[in-house]
Amino acid sequence: MSPHARSLGEILRSLMGRERYAAGVAKGRLLDEWESIVGPRISAVSRPIDVRGETLLLEVEDPVWRSEIALMHDEIVARLAERSETPVVRTIRCVGRRTGGTAE
Repeated sequence: MSPHARSLGEILRSLMGRERYAAGVAKGRLLDEWESIVGPRISAVSRPIDVRGETLLLEVEDPVWRSEIALMHDEIVARLAERSETPVVRTIRCVGRRTGGTAE
């Protein structure tokens, strides 16, 4: 075996690491670029909190806006996919304002 040859396991681990890195970058961009992705109207009433798995946790204080965003779910997910080389969000979960803890 050549000294430059790598096992299939090494190659797969390397590729998986790159995919995780790309997904992490995409998640960070989503959080940083929220307003430019969804526009000023939605960003004014919502705040992305985290991406867990393929679910975006979105803080939306007003129940009426939570309903509105639920109706726009597929459109928002499509916009997110357009902006990312690695689609990371398939579901959006709206939550009310979080209380306690440290300020974010």
